[in-house]
Amino acid sequence: MGWILALPLFLLAGFCLPLFPLSIAVNRFVQRQPAGAGDRFAQPRGKALVLLGLPLVGVLLVQAGHWLAGDGGGWLIDVFALWGGLTSLLYAFRLLSARDGQIWIGQLYTSALALVWVGAAHDVPPLLPALGLAASLLPLWFLLDGLTCRFGIARTGLYPGLSLRMPRFSTLFVAAVLAAVAVPFSPGFFAVANLAFGGAASNELLTLVPLSLAWLLWTWAGINLLTGIVFGEPRGDLDYADVDRRTMLVHGGGLAALALFGLILVEGML
Repeated sequence: MGWILALPLFLLAGFCLPLFPLSIAVNRFVQRQPAGAGDRFAQPRGKALVLLGLPLVGVLLVQAGHWLAGDGGGWLIDVFALWGGLTSLLYAFRLLSARDGQIWIGQLYTSALALVWVGAAHDVPPLLPALGLAASLLPLWFLLDGLTCRFGIARTGLYPGLSLRMPRFSTLFVAAVLAAVAVPFSPGFFAVANLAFGGAASNELLTLVPLSLAWLLWTWAGINLLTGIVFGEPRGDLDYADVDRRTMLVHGGGLAALALFGLILVEGML
């Protein structure tokens, strides 16, 4: 009867490793605008800390629930793995139609972290994959916030062709989008690979279908995001100002740190 004790912990973890409809809370938090200077958790850095910390809490709750459930609770974690896979695919499909940057990053965050449940059902250690998927979104999160501060909103199609007007920013933005959608050599890629290789031996269908389809849809959505912001013909009625060298170095250093974290994930896989 350990599953009765594990169920509340898994449900609480569903807020941190988002499961629909519990994921609505996370998405509302991501889209919330600061109510004032003292609203720290709505500021970009505060949100980034929360979005990086939530997976840690979720992993602890999942591990505790797994321990309480024992050998007789395997069916329960399988149910949550199926729930996580369906949640990931739902938000991956919704990502294709997202045009607002904050909505886009929130839906990708939900879609990515829901996949951690798939690995947890097959004894894949969830800590590094959860951190890899969450951390991969941080560079894009800060760059989208920069667009919001500059133009009032981060929305595709409103200011295309930034590569011709803001080449430094666009270089960083392309790299951040590629890291966010888990292209090879990003931490997100190795996190997905870790979940896939670790879970395929137990259940290929439950593991590979949501992982491969979600990854494909993320890539498609990333191309749409780049097409609407970086590429195209720039508008002539906007005031463009590229990032300075210091900002370029800071963001470039963050992306380099992510690459090093990706190597740590590789070590964990081997």
